[in-house]
Amino acid sequence: MRPGLLKKSSCNGAALCCKLAPMTPAPARGIMRAAKSGAALFCLSVFLLVQMMAAVPVFHAWAHQDASDPGHECVVTMFLHGQVHTPATTVELAQQPPVFVSFAAARRVDFVSADVRLLPSRGPPA
Repeated sequence: MRPGLLKKSSCNGAALCCKLAPMTPAPARGIMRAAKSGAALFCLSVFLLVQMMAAVPVFHAWAHQDASDPGHECVVTMFLHGQVHTPATTVELAQQPPVFVSFAAARRVDFVSADVRLLPSRGPPA
């Protein structure tokens, strides 16, 4: 087959063509691929920066003036303590006194029926 010539498709004129165009044009796919690569590069660089600050305390002190305080919390200190997801919290359970529940005898249930086809403010059509 010579370049520049298309192969004849087996679709007839009444049916939907068998070859469909891609959902996004080629330039848009290239832009999205570049955007995904850029976002991945940014996330990787931030992660490596945090790891570097955790390994070298001088860089952490350069970023925060209060980095040497014992109550200082940031992403770097969380990485240093192995807390990757959330900060540590303590949960204290208080002992509750037992609750005594008494059940009353079941009452008789009255069902009320109402005719809602015509509301009281509405009359039959005139």
